[in-house]
Amino acid sequence: MRTAEGTASGKTVTTHAAFLANVSRHFVSLEIEPMLEAVGRSSLGVLGDVCTVDRILDCPPTRILEVRALSEAWMEAPSALAGTARGEVTLDGDRSRISVPIGARNERFGVLSFAKFDGVAHSAADLSLAQELGERLSLAIGNARAHMKMAAALGDRERLISIAAHELRNPLCSVRFCLQTLGRSRAAMASPAARMVEIMSRGERKIARLIDDLLDLGRIRVGQMEMELSCFDLCDVIRDVSTLMEAEVTGRGSALTLELNEPVVGHWDRARLDQVVSNLLANAVKYGQRRPVVIRAGVDAQRSVGWVAVIDQGLGIEPHLQDGIFEPFKRGTSIGHREGLGLGLFIVRGIVEQLGGVVRVVSRPGAGSTFLVELPLRLSH
Repeated sequence: MRTAEGTASGKTVTTHAAFLANVSRHFVSLEIEPMLEAVGRSSLGVLGDVCTVDRILDCPPTRILEVRALSEAWMEAPSALAGTARGEVTLDGDRSRISVPIGARNERFGVLSFAKFDGVAHSAADLSLAQELGERLSLAIGNARAHMKMAAALGDRERLISIAAHELRNPLCSVRFCLQTLGRSRAAMASPAARMVEIMSRGERKIARLIDDLLDLGRIRVGQMEMELSCFDLCDVIRDVSTLMEAEVTGRGSALTLELNEPVVGHWDRARLDQVVSNLLANAVKYGQRRPVVIRAGVDAQRSVGWVAVIDQGLGIEPHLQDGIFEPFKRGTSIGHREGLGLGLFIVRGIVEQLGGVVRVVSRPGAGSTFLVELPLRLSH
């Protein structure tokens, strides 16, 4: 037969297991103090009438959490609990306190404590539960702190990129002004000098594009890419881009064909869609292996969507690379073709998504790629 003590022990184990299962959902949070408060409040009534967390990384130790189920419940000062190196139960009349460390040895974050005032001492099972809770909090806090460090490092990198891009713009404007001045007197120059001015002008334009891409990278990452919406025909944008990039396309040995059979009129940002088409065409020419490139556009009237497809017959994209090609600094091929920063497709996706659309690729290695952009004819917000 079961004894009363055995039955009570079994109920305690079941209660504690259910409590841990319930409280574990809070450990996925990456914000430390809200996580601690959720765990502390969930613990009231299970381990005590008051719960505190004292951070010992500070000097002096600092209490960052105190939640109570009873207004008269109290806890010792953080300095009195800071030396807790292992789990302990302390009795003081009708009051029983558990304190356990969060973290171990030199990596201790702080101390987790519970106190109750019902005249019954905390049991060994209560101490074991508090220690398990402290260990889980230690892991969750470690994950949150690692995430914060990584986010801060990424933020520093983004700020550095943005500052560098802005700082480069001013001297580049001076270079552009000088080149334009020289260009106006090119007819009077000797042939070698005129040729050098042309080379410098191409280099200046390339650097300007790279700086613009870096600035757009930052804008997209922080959600600050502004859109100036107007009504226009996407086919006009495609024709303008093809004219401006004609020299680049032919210089790469490709031929460009436009298949624009109907107006594609929508409410979009003209300059940004110019950027989308330019980036997709530049990408197609770069990886097109001197083969023909086709741009098609049309309207899906049933879905109120305009679309543009840029099709090349080049290298294609290896299947294991396709998921990452719209991420910054990634490319769709693992061999050669190292020019540029690998931001073009990331910027395309950022613009298209901000306009409420989608962009996707269909590709097979050696059989070329088709990039398809779909845009609602009018934004719903």
